[in-house]
Amino acid sequence: MKPAYTNLLFGLLMAGAAAGLLSGLYSGLMLFGLPVPQPPVLTGPAHGPLMINGFLAALISLERAAAMERKWTYAAPISFVLSTGLFIAGHILWSSLFLLTGSFLLVAVLFLLWRQHPSTWHMIMLLGGISLLIGNAGFALGLSIPELVGWWIAFPVLTIFGERLELNRLMRPPEKAQWIFTGLIFLWMGTLALVHITRYTAWIASGILLIVMAGWLLKYDIARRTIRTVEWTRFSALNMLTAYGWIILAGIFGLIYGLPWAGPIYDAILHLYFVGFVFSMIFAHAAVIIPALTGLIVPWSRYFYLPYALLNLFLLARVIGDIFWLPELRSAGAYGNVAAILLFLGGILSQGVRKIKEQR
Repeated sequence: MKPAYTNLLFGLLMAGAAAGLLSGLYSGLMLFGLPVPQPPVLTGPAHGPLMINGFLAALISLERAAAMERKWTYAAPISFVLSTGLFIAGHILWSSLFLLTGSFLLVAVLFLLWRQHPSTWHMIMLLGGISLLIGNAGFALGLSIPELVGWWIAFPVLTIFGERLELNRLMRPPEKAQWIFTGLIFLWMGTLALVHITRYTAWIASGILLIVMAGWLLKYDIARRTIRTVEWTRFSALNMLTAYGWIILAGIFGLIYGLPWAGPIYDAILHLYFVGFVFSMIFAHAAVIIPALTGLIVPWSRYFYLPYALLNLFLLARVIGDIFWLPELRSAGAYGNVAAILLFLGGILSQGVRKIKEQR
């Protein structure tokens, strides 16, 4: 049983990650003229940093710390949460220092995990952490988000790729196939570096590699079997297969458009990754992540199909609005995606409270 101070720290860090998510969603809606007070820092440009670091990096580093059960590993999520708080308060320099500290510490944690348990999947997760460090170093040095966003994309994508490879050991991908997959990932990271030299060509190559990697995962992902099961298992599989569809579409967009510096196609590509792929995978793994972090099993409810449907329908609306420059449709898609995420989190909280009451 964990000491009381550890449970308190854990709860505070979970609250910090939730604050990062909510502030990130809030700042994102600022881009669409949300008619509410607009704090100076929580403007549209804050959306990306808050979602990547305030939410994803804080949550993933907390998950790793909880799994390793070493006190020093909690320094990574603490740094990300402090960075978010300082960023929102307007202390950008101190926020950047804690951001870099958290990034270095997360890489150290992932490196230790790889050294203790050498495997392809832990290597891929480590590469994801290194990608975050590169992106955050660029952000702290003043690079624009369009310049470094490929590295921020790579962090959750590679983290999820590594986790899927680990969880799919039951499918027994041949060792040679695993090394091919790892080689594709190194090539993909090479294209992210090449973006700084020849943006259009590099992103085309990135799109091709991404489509191939997603196809590899589809071939070996156990979700192809578990889609025929029930309740959380079926729901998770449905979200995973949907996520692969979105990331393949993101790759196709890269082949057609490259990665623009700004504008509606840039918006579409980023949200195909971060909403279509990343949040679909968060929905898919919630039934595993919540018990692992809190020890609380979330009861299944068919209600969760509602936020699943809304997330995907409104993302589709946003992408169509981006392609055909339909501002109202883009705006509806953005608001709908935020609503879907909040409805999903509300469902998790409601079911969690229900479970706690049943246990009393």
